[in-house]
Amino acid sequence: MRMSRDRSWLLKRAEQEDRHFISVGGLVSRIAAGTSGGERTRLMRAAFLRLLQLARRDKRLTTEQFAEKADIDVAELILIDNTPNYSPTPRTIYKLSSLLKVPSKTLMALAGMVDLKDAQFEEAAVKFAASSEPMDKLTSDEQKTLQGYIKFLSEREK
Repeated sequence: MRMSRDRSWLLKRAEQEDRHFISVGGLVSRIAAGTSGGERTRLMRAAFLRLLQLARRDKRLTTEQFAEKADIDVAELILIDNTPNYSPTPRTIYKLSSLLKVPSKTLMALAGMVDLKDAQFEEAAVKFAASSEPMDKLTSDEQKTLQGYIKFLSEREK
């Protein structure tokens, strides 16, 4: 049997294997080679951000309350949420991992601070980030907060 070296063919075969990679002659590394380190970091970071956002919403906490519960600086939490290349401090990751009950090494990988080189981990992170996008309407409190902030911003230019 002659095997194709086409990336899409390899990914299709990996999916057919129920998401288990069987490496013969380095096929896994060829698949992984299609995603650069920077892309992997961005994908992991998307999952990290969604995890923090959903955990905060699940606990029904404001960003400030979430930061207080985690014992981290609210400014750093805002930076994590809003600055694409921001790297949280190891202390912040440790505190967040304690609050979320997630191993700190795993959270560091999601934050893009360490590379686990684990295809299953990466795939799960991408699926989580993609499937956890909010689809629900804003609550009345969120609408009021948004409208109030937009009003404040628009009045600043006057």
